[in-house]
Amino acid sequence: MTTNEPVAVSTYVPVTQTEDRYKLLIENVTDYAIFLLDETGHVATWNAGAKRIKQYDESEIIGKHFSTFYTAQAKETGYPDYELREALKVGRFEDEGWRVRKDGSVFWANVIITPIYTADKRHLGFSKITRDLSERKKAEDDLFKAYEELKESEERFRLMVEGVTDYAIFMLDPAGHVATWNQGAKNIIGYEAGEIIGRYFSRFYSREAIESGYPEYELKKAREEGRFEDEGWRYRKDGSAFWANVVITAIYNPKKELLGFSKITRDLTEKRRLEQQLFQTHEELKESEEKSRLLIASVKDYAILMLNTEGYITSWNTGAERIKGYNAKEIIGKHFSTFYPREAIERNFPQFELTKALEDGRFEDEGWRIRKDGTAFWANVTISPVYNSEHRLLGYAKVTRDLTERRRNEELTQKNQELVRINNDLDNFVYTASHDLKSPITNLEGLLSALQEDLGPDGEKFNQLLVLMQGSIGTLRKVITDLSEVTKIQPEAIGSESINLPGLLEEVKENLRTLISSSNAEVTTSELTFQNLRYSRKNLRSILYNLVSNGIKYADPQRKPQVSISTFITDAGEFALSVTDNGLGIPNNQFNKIFGMFKRVHDHVEGSGVGLYLVKRILDNSGDRIEVKSEVGKGSEFTIYFHQ
Repeated sequence: MTTNEPVAVSTYVPVTQTEDRYKLLIENVTDYAIFLLDETGHVATWNAGAKRIKQYDESEIIGKHFSTFYTAQAKETGYPDYELREALKVGRFEDEGWRVRKDGSVFWANVIITPIYTADKRHLGFSKITRDLSERKKAEDDLFKAYEELKESEERFRLMVEGVTDYAIFMLDPAGHVATWNQGAKNIIGYEAGEIIGRYFSRFYSREAIESGYPEYELKKAREEGRFEDEGWRYRKDGSAFWANVVITAIYNPKKELLGFSKITRDLTEKRRLEQQLFQTHEELKESEEKSRLLIASVKDYAILMLNTEGYITSWNTGAERIKGYNAKEIIGKHFSTFYPREAIERNFPQFELTKALEDGRFEDEGWRIRKDGTAFWANVTISPVYNSEHRLLGYAKVTRDLTERRRNEELTQKNQELVRINNDLDNFVYTASHDLKSPITNLEGLLSALQEDLGPDGEKFNQLLVLMQGSIGTLRKVITDLSEVTKIQPEAIGSESINLPGLLEEVKENLRTLISSSNAEVTTSELTFQNLRYSRKNLRSILYNLVSNGIKYADPQRKPQVSISTFITDAGEFALSVTDNGLGIPNNQFNKIFGMFKRVHDHVEGSGVGLYLVKRILDNSGDRIEVKSEVGKGSEFTIYFHQ
């Protein structure tokens, strides 16, 4: 009978051939040390993996006790024998631990020991498989070390926050209920944590503020703009009011979901006139490390950083980068004296600050500090020592605020006060001098008249000298009169009215009739874009009088004096009045000189040197300005710009 089914063929492999293959397989494994121990623990076989991992050649190790691979401590405690006993007892023993190579170096090993029996249950020895797990062990150790360092960093960060006593620092949930409460909040507002957590934060506000919805407005502005800052009256648990600086910042997670708000409050009742300080470096938060980090990171108006016990920087926030210019990678690990001027470093002031902070529990100072780009800023600095629960010093919390603008305003105020004082002293001097000199001049005029009468007919001999004396006395009287006019200058806003310029010019020409006639001058108007101007009539008349008279007095002897007045409106909407002459002209290097008191460019021309000073001072008082263009030998143009 014929069939297409496969025919089963039995194959016999001799036992010795199987054992040879097994032995060949074991001996060529290189990633594992696989060998046999006899019943007393001495090495009986050795494969390539054992040689690679433990470094012994077969001839060096066979016959040696397997405790050769163990540390001295393990040998002293009898641990190798314990492994064999456990393998016999349980049927298998697995362990991880340090083992020793031939060169004395250690490696982390995974070990499996299994007892071997014959078919009739007679104990022959043990199989031992060892794997080198040093790389895995190192990775695990590195991970553990990083975890421990993170825990220490978190502890230091938490202690820094919990140390704050001068600020109320707490979290609100998204609805505005108090979620955390620090020691500073208890000190300033009076509530214990158990009394206030879970309550709506409006209880710190006045009844009027609550009725107007102001607390809700604060949260709304913080959500819209990221932060909200305010100063106003707040109320403690006992009902007393205090003037508070408040900063509310919206806190988001990486998914841009609102977690709540950070709220920082400082009692500024005693320092209401000073620039408030927003954040202190010690605070107590009951929430997680994530919320604490978000709270600190959200502060941008203050540089908040941590120093170690030696003064080296260990943490850096966004505000520090904004104020001082360094990013965290550039500055962490540097000494905080980096921010100080050379003079402060030379007198060891940074170390003095740390010493005083330790002695007094806190150090506060204002002074110049240096940014990364080398520019200086005026800083308010608070340094507080930070301790752990065992009162061991961990470092220092340092809070810095840039007060350069406030400092600049204070200096400008001081300078303005000094200028006002000098101005007043000058006015008093001019007023006193002009009045005290009038009487002696009158006496001189009387004495000169008496002298002329006493000389009689002989006076003709001294006529030229008498004329010069009369001219000098007249000039002196005019200077004193001009000085008196300086003290009478008033701000333009006092008595301002709508003035017709052509009419005022005719009045000025009438007053200068003698000068115009004697010099044969022409005073005219050209293009008048506007004819009326709102100003102090007395002051505008003084301006026109001085500019027109100067244009005639400083005429070129070779030309007939011509003075022209025009008006126009600038693109910026300013009303401008221009007085142009064809006189001697002014050198460019004399432009800044001509507006000073008693300053004259051409000394051969009669005058007191007060006219242009009066014009400039009148315009300074009214907030207006004057510009001059001139060319020597051709003439000058004075243009006045009035704001209306």
